[in-house]
Amino acid sequence: MKLKIDKGSSIPIYKQIAREIEKKILWEELPSGYKLPAERRLAEEIGVHRNTIIKAYDVLIAKELCVVSREKPKGYFVKVPQESQEFGKRFFPLEKAFRYEFRKAEKRFNDIYWKSEPDEQIPFGGLIMDRRLNPVQGMEHVVSRIFNSSKVASTKEFLQETERLRENVRKLLTNQNIYVTTKNIQIFAESNQTITYLMIMYLREGDCIVAEAPMVPDNYSIFYNRCIEVITIPMDEDGMKMDLLEEALRERKPKFIYTQPNYHNPTGITMSLAKRQTLLRLANTYNVPVIEEDYQKDFVYSDHQIPSLYALDANKMVIYVDTFTLTFPYMMKIGYAVGPPDLMYMMGYALSVDETTIGGIGQYFLNEYIESGEFEKHIRCVQQVYSARLNLLCEELDKISDKGITYKKPKGGLLLWCTLENGINERELFRVAEEKGVLITPGWVFYDNSHSRKGHIRLCFSNVTDEQIRRGIALLGQALDECKRVKDRRREE
Repeated sequence: MKLKIDKGSSIPIYKQIAREIEKKILWEELPSGYKLPAERRLAEEIGVHRNTIIKAYDVLIAKELCVVSREKPKGYFVKVPQESQEFGKRFFPLEKAFRYEFRKAEKRFNDIYWKSEPDEQIPFGGLIMDRRLNPVQGMEHVVSRIFNSSKVASTKEFLQETERLRENVRKLLTNQNIYVTTKNIQIFAESNQTITYLMIMYLREGDCIVAEAPMVPDNYSIFYNRCIEVITIPMDEDGMKMDLLEEALRERKPKFIYTQPNYHNPTGITMSLAKRQTLLRLANTYNVPVIEEDYQKDFVYSDHQIPSLYALDANKMVIYVDTFTLTFPYMMKIGYAVGPPDLMYMMGYALSVDETTIGGIGQYFLNEYIESGEFEKHIRCVQQVYSARLNLLCEELDKISDKGITYKKPKGGLLLWCTLENGINERELFRVAEEKGVLITPGWVFYDNSHSRKGHIRLCFSNVTDEQIRRGIALLGQALDECKRVKDRRREE
């Protein structure tokens, strides 16, 4: 709120504040029912003590220019006409009409993600990239060229950068034996944006999709909050249980199969070739298209790679979704989808209608990065670093295997899904580990029915040093000991 205050005046500041607000009320700049700034906020804004604001508001109350409400909606309000002083009727709290439901799992998951940024804790929680592995070293000349040229900012040049990026993505896809034209590729800001637009274009309230269980809460919410039912299919060690998938396709007639066949998040499972072939056969038989999300594909630690569903698909049933978020600076969000040209065109049209554009500078930077050869060099670097981190993490976990924790080592990716001994409460383990300065993700957040699933934790090693791995797993072992003692006491009782 803009108020003219003279701190050198002989008039007390609280009276000046009250007078300025009074003017705004009388001039109807602040209409009846307007909520005045909170005491602390206005105090910070003006640079005075909170008590000064309280005294100013008391003056306005005494003059019957404002009222204070101690019930919802709480705060100070410009006085409303007598006939409208029932606050419950006059004010309609928007949160009561809010349709987006922040489920407990999503809240906990996002809280863990953002806590994974600071240095105070050992961050095994969120999938956040290590900034120490700077992916843009040696690219300062590109930044200089961007700011010394006006071309990148023009609409024409923006479109050229988009087409240029499509061509670069097309070339990168050949490394996975995916051979397409630029018409098969649409650029997005993120993989979640791609999925959101597919939902908008294909699904309506009451429809359903099929997905693997467990499932990342953010992805689950994309469907859940559009009133799309998610039918989750349990997994074996090599992917979805195909008999249950076929049953769901036959009986529920979903609109999509959503899958992460490579290094599934959170389990790290890689779908076998046989199951990929079966999934494609079932998709074709029941005429259900497939969304294949593959954002951990670059983090492969073996020479053998199973072909993607898109590469295996002969019937144009698969939409391939990927992002550069994990291999390029996060502030430059760029992803893409690969599919039939007509679908890609319609998705591009939907983006343009919403006026949702992908930054030209980010595309320009990424194009230069790819064409210079630095991108592939960076991928080789992170593969080497993260492969070593995974090995170290497994070695340290082996040292505490007698404490009730096991795992199956994945062939790639940035996370490890661990199973806890019966009776160890994963929620209690999360709490005790956090108290010791170790941040993990409890397994229950990845299930739509969290009460029926327990006994797992997810460890991300994307943003931890070797020393943090050693110290963090040792502390996790101590936390496991404490949880086992609690379990033993309960058994005795």
